[in-house]
Amino acid sequence: MFSLTLGIIISAIGGLLLARYIASQKHTGHLFCPDGEKCAVATTGRFSKFLGIRLETLGTFYYLFVIAIYLMILIREVPSWVIIGGLLLTGIGLAFSIYLTIVQVFGVKKWCTLCLGSMAISLLIFALAFLGFKAEFIEFAYNYRDLLKWLYMAGVIIGTLFTTLHAYVFVNFLNDFDITRKEERRLEMFSHSSWVALGISFLTGLGILLTDYNFEYSQANQTIIMIVIVAMLVVYEVIVNMIIGPKLIDMHFGDHPELDDHEHMMQRKISFAFVATGVVSWYSLLLLSVFNWFNYSSGQILIGYVALLIIGVLVTSLVEVVMYRKSLHFREDEYEEEEQD
Repeated sequence: MFSLTLGIIISAIGGLLLARYIASQKHTGHLFCPDGEKCAVATTGRFSKFLGIRLETLGTFYYLFVIAIYLMILIREVPSWVIIGGLLLTGIGLAFSIYLTIVQVFGVKKWCTLCLGSMAISLLIFALAFLGFKAEFIEFAYNYRDLLKWLYMAGVIIGTLFTTLHAYVFVNFLNDFDITRKEERRLEMFSHSSWVALGISFLTGLGILLTDYNFEYSQANQTIIMIVIVAMLVVYEVIVNMIIGPKLIDMHFGDHPELDDHEHMMQRKISFAFVATGVVSWYSLLLLSVFNWFNYSSGQILIGYVALLIIGVLVTSLVEVVMYRKSLHFREDEYEEEEQD
């Protein structure tokens, strides 16, 4: 136990030094990276912030908390909730590192060696923490399953709320048939909040399933569909935040005839379709979490979910067509007014 805890502290100190090095050198042009300029692109671009906070700042606070918690565990006897808090913190750090790796694959589309090094450190910290305090975690999860259930529901409700706000604001921003950089960043904040909610729901849901000794949830008809929906939400967040998001400011509704081609039309339609995908998936997860569906088989529940997805996509496709036609009339009226002047 002593050696594992010491290993966590040493690893966290290494991560802290790496985070501070990136923070001090990212804007100087002297950021050393085995892959050349790729680290600079990853650490200074659009994806260099989360919820408006710079990633190296988040990393700094994460490693400082890890050092403080496990140094306390090393030198004195602490309550069990401190041990569990430390283990959960390392799990969150690993989950966030995985998110940043997804960003490199789908967002930046370049590998940052320093970022991968930070992920390796987070993985090592979590592995050491889990090996050292696995028994305490299982005991805590079993004794506080009600707390995990409340946290899981909180994550689902928060995710549903922010995705609804994302959809509402997305359509509202398009009243002038354009999305500005400021509006795009606000949508990004909603998407990041949904990522956090999804992480809370996933981690607490995993804890509930791991301690489900009476098979209350693991054998429920809706559980497998809920897992499918969570996987769908991960895909949704990846596509919306990392592929669609950066292109929103290029979305147009007939005001740029030279861009009115198949590629831009499909980009617009896909944006609307994924708004429906997110809303339907979160509300489906909420309904499956709140109500008991034992009268329905897994196949029936899946068919219902797919049917709702199709309906949602069709509705948003219709909204996109209506807005596009409305924009054409708006542009024609503007042109006629200019001709009269």
